[in-house]
Amino acid sequence: MWTLGIDVAKRRHVATLLDEAGKRVFKNFSFAQSREGFKSLQHRIEVVDISTDNILIGMEATGHYWMILYHCLADAGYQVRVINPMMTAARRNVGIRGSKSDSADSELIARILREADLKFSAVPDDKTRQLRDLMRLRFECAQTLVAEKQRLTALLDLVFPEYATNFSDIFGCASMEVLSQFPTAKDLAKVDIRRLTRILKEKSKGHMGREHAKKLKISAKGSFAMNQSVDSFALEIRFIVQRMNLLSTQIEELAKQAKNHLKQEQKLLQSIPGIGPVWAPTILAEVLPVFHPEEKNGARKFVATAGLDVKLNQSGESKGRGKMSKRGSKYLRTAAMQAAEVAALVSCDPMFKGVYDKQRNRGKKHKVALSHAANKLLHVVFSVLKNRKPYELRLAH
Repeated sequence: MWTLGIDVAKRRHVATLLDEAGKRVFKNFSFAQSREGFKSLQHRIEVVDISTDNILIGMEATGHYWMILYHCLADAGYQVRVINPMMTAARRNVGIRGSKSDSADSELIARILREADLKFSAVPDDKTRQLRDLMRLRFECAQTLVAEKQRLTALLDLVFPEYATNFSDIFGCASMEVLSQFPTAKDLAKVDIRRLTRILKEKSKGHMGREHAKKLKISAKGSFAMNQSVDSFALEIRFIVQRMNLLSTQIEELAKQAKNHLKQEQKLLQSIPGIGPVWAPTILAEVLPVFHPEEKNGARKFVATAGLDVKLNQSGESKGRGKMSKRGSKYLRTAAMQAAEVAALVSCDPMFKGVYDKQRNRGKKHKVALSHAANKLLHVVFSVLKNRKPYELRLAH
């Protein structure tokens, strides 16, 4: 098998071709990230007179720059492998001085293709990619929403410290509507009681009324609030509330869209304790690109993809403490950890709780014990997807 290594960049790529004996056929062939550039690469390969079945092409998963080239090559009938950049980095650092250049990397990728057993690429199909894009965007929106909530809480501590005592949830509909119109204690102290009552009653669907409005006004009048820069703080609170409302709407829309992708697989994953309608599509979208049922250690690949595998620190007879590698997908790692926490500590599923309790009894900290439960959860995810059967608890007698 001939191997072609491509070092991918934003504007131009560099390719090196090795024949079946590992000898260079051409090196440092540069081509642009464009239709014309792709055609020039095809022409350069055709000149060598080699069939698409006898050449294996590899490139690093460098940001998003590889995606267009990958799909063009795949559509043209070539066998393409996308390599984890950590693999090339490890090979590059074998030498004393190391080497980092486009030409060196393209040849390194071509040689990795010859030496490594790369049967699969972690490239999602179209449905999986769309689901992954949706859930990653939802994740980022949710993270931004959390940050906005923290900022809003900090501002309320300045302009109305007692505000939170008047609502069971300051981020609820009634509270957010009040803040959008009367963001400070000064504003609330002046508002007409009938107007405030009407807002509270409407947004709380009748749960709040005049008595709650009175309590809020009294609290506002006696507030130990900051008197300086109130107008600028009021404007910032209004803007934050607007952003939070927009983010909430976007998150709901993304969740709605995600439900339409891979419905059966999502249903299977939701049979596992801790994995609900949010984490099911998130986990599914992250693991499917590396899911190959026939692989013996496929579940371990899930764990590695999440960065939940242990990175050992050992020198001679001295053994350091293993730490979570955190080299994988932060989206999968977060989903697995949070789902495992629900499974072990909220649902109290015997298997996941047993894994967690065993580690705690050994003196492990909460997060370490939870990572073991998350590891187990990803093994269960692999089993459920492989067997196409819902989760069933099986305890050893």
